[in-house]
Amino acid sequence: MTRKAWLAGLLALLGSACAPMSGPNSAPRAELDAIEAALGRHIGVLASDEYEGRRPGTQGEALTLRYLAREWQAIGLESGTNDPANPWYAPVDLVMAMPSAGVVSFTSAGRTVDLPEQAVTVFGTQRRDLVKGAPLLFVGNVAKVQPIELVGRVPTLNFAGPQSMDRIEQLAASGAAAVMVLGTRAELAPLIEARSHGAYRLASDDRPLAPIVLVDRDAALAQPGVQPFSGRFRDADREDFRPTALPVTLSLDTRAQLADVRTHNLIARLPGRDPQLGAVLILSHWDHFGVCRPEGEPDRICNGAVDNASGLAMMTELARLLADGPRLDRDVYFLATTAEEWGLLGASAFVAEPPVPLSSVVGAFNLDTGALAPRGKPVAVVMQGLAPFDAEVLRVIAATGRAVAGQDVAAQYLRRQDGWALLQADVPTVLVSGSYADADLLDRFIQTRYHQPGDTADGLELGGAAEDVLLHLALVRHFADRERFTPAAE
Repeated sequence: MTRKAWLAGLLALLGSACAPMSGPNSAPRAELDAIEAALGRHIGVLASDEYEGRRPGTQGEALTLRYLAREWQAIGLESGTNDPANPWYAPVDLVMAMPSAGVVSFTSAGRTVDLPEQAVTVFGTQRRDLVKGAPLLFVGNVAKVQPIELVGRVPTLNFAGPQSMDRIEQLAASGAAAVMVLGTRAELAPLIEARSHGAYRLASDDRPLAPIVLVDRDAALAQPGVQPFSGRFRDADREDFRPTALPVTLSLDTRAQLADVRTHNLIARLPGRDPQLGAVLILSHWDHFGVCRPEGEPDRICNGAVDNASGLAMMTELARLLADGPRLDRDVYFLATTAEEWGLLGASAFVAEPPVPLSSVVGAFNLDTGALAPRGKPVAVVMQGLAPFDAEVLRVIAATGRAVAGQDVAAQYLRRQDGWALLQADVPTVLVSGSYADADLLDRFIQTRYHQPGDTADGLELGGAAEDVLLHLALVRHFADRERFTPAAE
């Protein structure tokens, strides 16, 4: 072979190796239209009033899991529980705490601080929570606090929207006597309504959780002993904020009714050529808040169309495309988790009892809140920089023609999605989505429909979700291919 011929052959080889994978930007419009239509059909069913908001332990759960199991079996997936006693459905045992009674009082300088009864709401987590004279510590919205600082005290923070939920849960599990949250009545109303229907924890989790006290901030600031600290409340978002002791102590006596609830993760498998090579995992939570408004309201159901019927629909159509394509080297597992909205409980249960060793999972991809972005938009990578396969993920994204943006927004959702539970168990996991790349788009959803009855299947934007399905098709094919991807440990 002449040098010229050899060079020509080498360039041709390199050109084919570096050629972009077929991705959303090169996909025919008809293909994207078909995926959008399929996503819409799934979301229309899963977010319908018949499914009652998909709360764990309800008829809505039974309908949801039956629908998904039928769809997945028709696609050709197999049970992925690897447990003959529980095919498809992996049991997850929860304990639900339903509030029944509670009394809260505040004291400052030896005197009782009187707040209007309607300004204070308390939710206990045990049959009885009893706190006497615990001092308040204002911890702000972003300041890091050492657990030793919280023992026996009441960390207090402003409610700053849904992103506060993770912080509240972390503080409740920190050894604090109680957690107090300040907000306007309008801000606290959805949280009060959701908690009034009970809160869940894993039955296997015996860590004590502190009661939650919700206080109307305007009523609190009207008290003479608190007014001098109003400036510190306004400084809560400053990065140089330091926790401030408040001259107030809290006492409470609450009771809750505890009930055992059995719910389920749904686990399926698309067999690969060689299970010894490990597996790729796709996950998406199926649960939402169920009937979330009191009787008399015109719309009482939190349907959870975007959050997260959209993720379930995307996972189902991704499974269909993978099953219709060439057989992969590695197994692909599909996991629909329960009780994500209550603290990533289903994902934590999966981690505690996985159907395959977690060390064999070469990569996991979470699908959550997909139906927001239109076609042609970039994606964000939630948890980028925390998993060893990040560079490969970014290469595949680039090869499909998608750009990466919005990482500052994505960072806010690090602990608020199921991938976090897997990452804590050293499973390389990311959430790749167009919905998180646009701060204005996501914020508009959070402020208007998130965890509210307005999150319905009407008028959803599914263009970006269809492109994200094809992006994940490329990601799964890449990581399930022995030649394209070999984990560092192999």
